[in-house]
Amino acid sequence: MVRALGLSLWGQQRFLLTVRGLCGAVAFLLLVAAFQRIPLSIAMVLFYLYPAITAILSPWVTGEPTAKIAWPFICSAFIGTSLVLWPFEASVAFNLGHLFAVCSSFLCALTLLLVRRLGRENNIYTLFFYLCLTGTPAGLGPLLMQELPILPVNIAGWLGVAAVAVFSIGAQLSINQTLVRFSAPKVGVIMTVEVPLVACFGVLYLGEPLNWNFIAGTLLILGSGTGLNLMPVRSK
Repeated sequence: MVRALGLSLWGQQRFLLTVRGLCGAVAFLLLVAAFQRIPLSIAMVLFYLYPAITAILSPWVTGEPTAKIAWPFICSAFIGTSLVLWPFEASVAFNLGHLFAVCSSFLCALTLLLVRRLGRENNIYTLFFYLCLTGTPAGLGPLLMQELPILPVNIAGWLGVAAVAVFSIGAQLSINQTLVRFSAPKVGVIMTVEVPLVACFGVLYLGEPLNWNFIAGTLLILGSGTGLNLMPVRSK
């Protein structure tokens, strides 16, 4: 596909492209490690600090200061995410899982910002290529260390792997294309819409309970994303 489009995969600023790939891969591995040590909901709340971190780092990484008017939307999105995900039962004591989740959030924010910066000189396929190039060796170690079989053992397993691959590729290319057009802080907040979408899946398909914090959090997240998209392109 890339050859047919007459594009180059190696791109410009290869060091930063490599850093971007490593940040994305390590962020994913740290998040998985956090899932193994703390409840999923707590890990996700800490991970979803990344829109705020993105807004804070944006002036230094991409040279795009976050408009003051955007901060209420960023904070509202985080509050909404917390309402949807935060567990109301007793929590677990602080451990490495909390640290892994926060580090994953920081690296995710840095990844979005680097994609935004590098997208000015590189095509979306180059950005995805470096994620695969650096992510493969980064993930190979943990994969070989596990005791379970590395490859699926039945057709259903292979179909699941294929589905994850197809949807992941589509998602990564879509995010890269979006970051070429919009600032990283705005994209970070818009991406929080996945929280109520996943929660809706749990309610409709898995029969999980529907409560006030889910409804309020969903409204805050969707309202924040809408507000950011209605903002003028240039804010003083």
